[in-house]
Amino acid sequence: MPLEPPDQQLFEAACGYAQLGMFLDANEELEKVDPLNRAAPEILALRVAIYSGLKKWELMAEVSKRLVEFQPNDVQWTVSYAYAVRRFDSLESAKEILLNAEPNFPSEAIIKYNLACYECVAGNVQPAKKYLQRCFAIDSNWRLQALKDDDLKP
Repeated sequence: MPLEPPDQQLFEAACGYAQLGMFLDANEELEKVDPLNRAAPEILALRVAIYSGLKKWELMAEVSKRLVEFQPNDVQWTVSYAYAVRRFDSLESAKEILLNAEPNFPSEAIIKYNLACYECVAGNVQPAKKYLQRCFAIDSNWRLQALKDDDLKP
């Protein structure tokens, strides 16, 4: 069910603040949303972006995990969950999340790309290369990203 006024206006204001990198202001706007609407997918999605911007990894992981449960077919939430877990917990925990999700998203290059990054950071260059090959076979546009990614420098 779509948000209704005034929650829709608060959400739109929060989106504007987030786009400007004003994450604390965005969060303040979301705190004004009716508590019954704070679990709406669009609110949770914006919270993921806000918590990422604020580097609040545990909160980002918690909200991303909830979105994985609500929208299991949206690969972005799994990737966001792993991204946050990598930062507050461990590379291995993040890798496990993606390995568990990989069979559900066989044609999603982003999963392979992130697994390549995790393998490379862990010093496992050969498995990283294999994941990159699989990623590029799905979507060659990831090649440009890979050239600039610090995780893949080795």
